[in-house]
Amino acid sequence: MAELTNDVISSMEELINKVQSVISSKVVANGNEIVEIHVLSDNSRSAKQIARDVQSVLMAEFNIDINYKIISVAQIETGGRAYNDNRLAFVSLTCVNTGINMEATVTLTRGTEIYEGVARGLNTSRNKNRIIVNATIDCLSKIISDEHNLILEDVDIFPIAKNHVVVVALTHATHQYEEMLVGSCLIKKDEGEAAVKATLDALNRRLITILNN
Repeated sequence: MAELTNDVISSMEELINKVQSVISSKVVANGNEIVEIHVLSDNSRSAKQIARDVQSVLMAEFNIDINYKIISVAQIETGGRAYNDNRLAFVSLTCVNTGINMEATVTLTRGTEIYEGVARGLNTSRNKNRIIVNATIDCLSKIISDEHNLILEDVDIFPIAKNHVVVVALTHATHQYEEMLVGSCLIKKDEGEAAVKATLDALNRRLITILNN
């Protein structure tokens, strides 16, 4: 079994959040022992089914045999659809060229809240999407605490199945750990919009864990 560092616990929560019907989760450890797992889910599946799935994914990924008695599942009515107010959604992207420089403004929503982020830089073909991703990160800096730092490592475009996809790599760093987050988005109409959505793809599940902690 892996040592239960904060990084490992965060990875467990991220994995649990991928279980069908799960909205968010919290793993509580005492030393190197998991003592509680709290799960928030919609009501599309029974709590017993969800708890079994949590047991299974933790055994498969981390080789940890969890007693079902420490898993508590709280369910909420979602009108037949999974919903999470913590999940970010894209609203708009505006790019303004000012000679050699470019300014990107990204607008996102989370629930009823609206956030705007701005970034500037040299207006080159290679740098444009980096500016857009940094504007998206600027939005996130207004949502998460100063303890969490997001750094753009790379953004690139790759051909796949006669289409193109934007891939974004970020580092999420705190005083306790750092991790690489990667997201992607198929370019349908606008390359810049795809860059924003690839950033959100990398961050949305991790954001749930950050906000719940």
